[in-house]
Amino acid sequence: MNLYAQAALILVGAYLLGGIPTGWLMGRVVGIDLRRVGTGKIGTSNLFRNAGWAPAAIVGPVQFVQGLLPVLAAQRLTGDTLVAAGAGLCAVIGNGWPAYFRYNGGRGVATATGAVGLWWWPGFVFLLAAYLAGWLGRKIPVGVLGGFIGLPVVLWLSGSPGPYAIAAVGLLICICLRRLEGYADERKGSPRAPADGLWERIVYDRQPGQRLVGPRGS
Repeated sequence: MNLYAQAALILVGAYLLGGIPTGWLMGRVVGIDLRRVGTGKIGTSNLFRNAGWAPAAIVGPVQFVQGLLPVLAAQRLTGDTLVAAGAGLCAVIGNGWPAYFRYNGGRGVATATGAVGLWWWPGFVFLLAAYLAGWLGRKIPVGVLGGFIGLPVVLWLSGSPGPYAIAAVGLLICICLRRLEGYADERKGSPRAPADGLWERIVYDRQPGQRLVGPRGS
């Protein structure tokens, strides 16, 4: 099998693997449908808020592996950084827009982190540091966004292969698009000004019109 055929199979497989709705499946195991509670999202955050830390503690690492395995397969089977970068990005696209759920999935953060874990270790460490800073500051969504904004720069400055830095821009776009999912429809019932709602959606991952409680992002 030539490189192009291998690459095609890996990329399609990455999308399909990343799209497996592990959060929703775990929700069904514990007796809830994540599409009908909380934010309606099928990812780890909504699972944590509505089912507790134990189910989320299982799903988070599984989603991490959903991003890691396609990159590992690409690296082992092809040794091509472009394919490995594409595999990680396709896994995140699958998580965010899974064919199984009419292209409405999760945020893709854990899956993206798994992909970066095998791309280039300085980028992975930077992401974890950004998450930690967000958690310590009680602004986890801000820490996540800051991590993915800085990731392409960190990869480039630390000498990673070019495809990884370019794919990291794609990860950032995916993260932002997932935060904006449904924004136009939800804005119709929001009392907030459009700019305010958009800012909160991108930076704080809030629903339009959602009231702020305590410090911003807490």
